[in-house]
Amino acid sequence: MTKKLLLLLILFSGFFCFGQSDTLKTDYPGFEDILDSMNMTFIAPKNMEETAPIENRQMNYEKAYRDTAARFEVRYALRRHNMGFIPQIFEATTLNISGGHLPEYSIFGSEAVKNEFGADGGATVGVPVGTEFGQEYQYCLLVYIHKTGIGDAYMFYLADDQSIIGDRMSPLFHNLRFEE
Repeated sequence: MTKKLLLLLILFSGFFCFGQSDTLKTDYPGFEDILDSMNMTFIAPKNMEETAPIENRQMNYEKAYRDTAARFEVRYALRRHNMGFIPQIFEATTLNISGGHLPEYSIFGSEAVKNEFGADGGATVGVPVGTEFGQEYQYCLLVYIHKTGIGDAYMFYLADDQSIIGDRMSPLFHNLRFEE
């Protein structure tokens, strides 16, 4: 049973990963259009400069900001769908960005994720990043939030030094949320 589940996750992650290659075409809606369609709000990070997303086969994203004072970056990905909270989607994304690692992760409590992000579910995990998604970064803290009937939002906090992620992400943590 465990082997079948692992095989299913690998197949799903491959579909999810390679199926994204067409999502950055010019006719694909921009970040702000997706935000509106998902009824989300976003506050651009202060003291960071926007940087162009890097197309890759591990996880495409629509918006990114780089810290000018430290090697730290935050990336945002939005995925519209009408499914419920499915932990395997989060797990497949984790497998994709980490080059196959799936450490223990934390599921947000329903009350906390509702109050903090206007979401119905969410999770977080820290992983070493694969070279394609991470580029020159070594580590990522992934925050995932979900709203049933609307979709998912991913926030990727990347750095070479895990110890700076907490301080650098703190003022950004609630920049993206679902409207109530």
